[in-house]
Amino acid sequence: MRAAISLLVLLLSMCGVQTESHGTDASSQDVSTELKELRDMVVELKGRHVASEAEYVAMKQRLVASESKVEALEAENKAVKQRLAASETKVETLERTLQDTKAEMKTEVDNLKKENAAIEKKVENLEKEIRAAPKVAFSAALREYGTGSTESGSNDMNVEFKRVFTNVGEAYSSTTGFFTAPVRGVYYFRFTVMDALSSRTMYIRMYKNGEMLMELGEYGTDGQLTYLSSGLTLQLEKGDTVNMVLPAGNRLWDNIRFSYCTFSGFLLFPL
Repeated sequence: MRAAISLLVLLLSMCGVQTESHGTDASSQDVSTELKELRDMVVELKGRHVASEAEYVAMKQRLVASESKVEALEAENKAVKQRLAASETKVETLERTLQDTKAEMKTEVDNLKKENAAIEKKVENLEKEIRAAPKVAFSAALREYGTGSTESGSNDMNVEFKRVFTNVGEAYSSTTGFFTAPVRGVYYFRFTVMDALSSRTMYIRMYKNGEMLMELGEYGTDGQLTYLSSGLTLQLEKGDTVNMVLPAGNRLWDNIRFSYCTFSGFLLFPL
């Protein structure tokens, strides 16, 4: 562009010289016209040159702006990649934690299943033991019918509790008044007897295999109902007997409706 402008300037100069030297050869009007056209061309070229430079500057500015945007986008992309990498690391950590937690939970569940199985086995064995263990329990009252007294007279008397309420295992005999242990074990026995004492005594004894274990007594003068009651836990061998004895000169009073006098026992556990 600058070379074209220089060429035009040179041509204008040459035309000027030729006009001064040969003014007589051409008319003034033609020279003026030609000069005007050349000047217009130079102006047009200058204008195009200025426009091109302005366009070049604008393009350069847009390029700089684009480069800035590219740099910003690259920086943003780098930051996004960094956040993505951090997120991936967190995800991996969470996945490992989840796997560890699952493994721990599985181990705990397996342990609980084993414990539960062991407990169920113990319960099953205990149920078997309970089913297999002998069941012994009895309870009986003195009178089988009516109301009245039972007296020993001049000799000690084995007390026969005739009215049987319970006799699981058939270890108690209402005919003899004896309890006979069917298995070796620990048993509990309890008794209650009653009489209306009016200037008299009331005694009762518990025997094991013919040997007295305990004796209770009471003396009264008011004619009111008086009770004797106690119990023992005994270790018995199979075949051992337990019974109640009314000493000589004593009596007991009972009523079938109220069952004041009772004798009971049961097996606590076998040995």
